[in-house]
Amino acid sequence: MAEGMLRQELAKRGLSRHIRVDSAGTHVSRNGQRPDLRAQQAVLSAGVDITGLRSRSLQLVDFVEFDYVLVMDEGNLRSVSKLCPGEYRHKLAMVMAFAPRSDVIEVPDPYYSNKEGFKRVYTFLQGAIAGLLDFIEKKHGLGL
Repeated sequence: MAEGMLRQELAKRGLSRHIRVDSAGTHVSRNGQRPDLRAQQAVLSAGVDITGLRSRSLQLVDFVEFDYVLVMDEGNLRSVSKLCPGEYRHKLAMVMAFAPRSDVIEVPDPYYSNKEGFKRVYTFLQGAIAGLLDFIEKKHGLGL
């Protein structure tokens, strides 16, 4: 969900050519799987098509190639921190840390909930993604 939402927001802001986005998991049962149908439905109503995305496991090279490695919750942060070489730990952050005016710290895993859980995650991620891109635009002098 987050990758598709972030790609859409980058396109709206005209930043797609400046920022590379990818998504990877810490507990991927099988690489190459499509997003959960409930996730696809939750974002499709906002015009975000994630049907072409495929799952993959986080790799060591990701810490080298990406400037930011964002996680959804404390459990993810612990797992990713164990994989991450010390010199790249400064790249790790909780995605909700970028959400302005939000008391939410973690994005709940909606997998074991119903489609309303996926809609709630979509709402949380909207604010976090907007805040993240505002931060990146200011830090790197991008945007208008």
